Amino acid sequence: MSRPLPPPSAIAYHARMTAPSAATYPGGLSELDFVEAYARSALKKPEAAADAALARLVFAEAGDRAILAGLIAQELAEACRRLVAVYRALADRTHPVARRLLEPLPGVLEWKQFVQDVAVLSPEQVVRHLYLGDDALEWARLLRSQPDLADLTGLVAAAEEGNPMLLIPDLARRKVAETIWLAGVSASGEPVASSFGADEASATTLADLTADIAGIARGFLLSYVNARRTAGRPPS
Repeated sequence: MSRPLPPPSAIAYHARMTAPSAATYPGGLSELDFVEAYARSALKKPEAAADAALARLVFAEAGDRAILAGLIAQELAEACRRLVAVYRALADRTHPVARRLLEPLPGVLEWKQFVQDVAVLSPEQVVRHLYLGDDALEWARLLRSQPDLADLTGLVAAAEEGNPMLLIPDLARRKVAETIWLAGVSASGEPVASSFGADEASATTLADLTADIAGIARGFLLSYVNARRTAGRPPS
């Protein structure tokens, strides 16, 4: 005996949750509204979370400071991956930008390729590569001014499979933590770990990097949004 079908409203809701139509995106947003919301919230989240952890770290007990510094490192890893997601979505327009942003976040191989690309392209070439206007040039210059991005590869690798873990060996020995490890498993199944300092100065550096990288991604994507919004309008 076959089961009765659920009511039509339930079927429609399930369809929206699992396979949104080409005209809608999460929350029923239109394509461009989704891209702008992504820029203003998904790309802002790592920066805001890192800043909040840093503010808490200043007044935290010694044992908690290392954990809060590790949380900032996790946000930095996400910011790196989202920057690459924006970069690939803008550089390859064979699919809608919004659809590319819905794909899983890039991993360490795409991060390495991104680092190689931006190392040899001038800011002006980056803007052209992403099909953006001159308003994106300041963000391309900020990208070029970043310290060695390759140093962040370990963080990206540790977060690649979505289950990074903080390891602070000094806590077990009841010592003030000096080094933190963000560890995980790579896409190939190999254990990976990236170490960084647990002191306030190191945490501040990580938070500043997170803000820069998140800001660059946001600046690029909002440049695209603004160009789409103003297309066909006479100059003011």
